[in-house]
Amino acid sequence: MEHVTLESRDGVLIASMGRGKANAMNPAMLAELRAAVRQAEEDASVRALVFASSRPRFFSSGFDVLEVFLYDRPRMHEFFGSFLELCEAAARLPKPAVAAVSGHAFAGGAVLALACDARIFAGGPFGFALNEVNLGIMLPPGVMRMAIAAAGHEAARRLLLEGQTFSPEQSLACGLASAVVDPEQALDKSLEHARMLAAKPAGAYALVKSSLLRFAGHQGTDREHLPAFLDQWFREECRAARMALADSLKK
Repeated sequence: MEHVTLESRDGVLIASMGRGKANAMNPAMLAELRAAVRQAEEDASVRALVFASSRPRFFSSGFDVLEVFLYDRPRMHEFFGSFLELCEAAARLPKPAVAAVSGHAFAGGAVLALACDARIFAGGPFGFALNEVNLGIMLPPGVMRMAIAAAGHEAARRLLLEGQTFSPEQSLACGLASAVVDPEQALDKSLEHARMLAAKPAGAYALVKSSLLRFAGHQGTDREHLPAFLDQWFREECRAARMALADSLKK
């Protein structure tokens, strides 16, 4: 793999992202992350999965703005469909999935963390944000349900409707973070948490996890909402906001 390194430690598969400065997601990186989830599900020796980052100060900044923002509608349909497939596969993994959020997690990076059963945050000047509303976009219902399930309705409202950026301490206060630790301890604490969850009877864990998803209304797939999402994405208001963001990053 080019952008994701896989390592197994005592039955826990670590999928460590390492693309560019901020783990910005492109199609190749999504494919590698999806392959990691598939390996975690199919390999009987793997009892849990941890998403991590090899980049200092970043878990993931989300989509690669300078690449993905230039896609036409068919290419964006393919890309965002792959992203939804990755997140839904992680959410439905019948084994524990933990995110070692060792730095900033924005947009798609935050959604990937939400798809996990638990999130261990690194303390420091880092932000967690679902700021798509600032670009004129409404995230699909499944992503919204993930945010509500992880952070509660009021915190999810601030994340989704107001586009607020949460600090690690704010994330801990609302339950979005399971723990906040020193940055150098984020991976080890995530592995510890994953092993704690993996020590539970596997069959019962898988059943309870799937039931919680069902009770939260997470049924089917968000792919049916792709046309509506793309209609928003290619509106002039959204296109202008995306281009302004891309231009600011170029500068």
